[in-house]
Amino acid sequence: MPLIHLSVQHGHTFDEAKRRLETTIHEFQSRFSPMVQQVEWSADRSQVRLEGIGFWVEMQVDAQAVHISADIPVLGRLLGSSVTTRLKEIVQRTFQLKLPEGNEKA
Repeated sequence: MPLIHLSVQHGHTFDEAKRRLETTIHEFQSRFSPMVQQVEWSADRSQVRLEGIGFWVEMQVDAQAVHISADIPVLGRLLGSSVTTRLKEIVQRTFQLKLPEGNEKA
């Protein structure tokens, strides 16, 4: 599974985007809890890094966009593309936006 980079406009205030980021992380943790080993938040709660068995995900919100970087090689091999798909679905549902297809970089 390649390194994934997504940046999309969220259309919310910065404070609302941070709240939605927390919601996204809680949902991701609940879906993949057995594999998530560490979650580190920035002091202002606008950035987070999740680490686990064979993967990491970094998410950040700013005034305009949510930015996601992830490397999930082990999970990708075990679960196919479902982890990437689930991550996109969670972000889409939480931020209520349509993510572009094919925005992944190897």
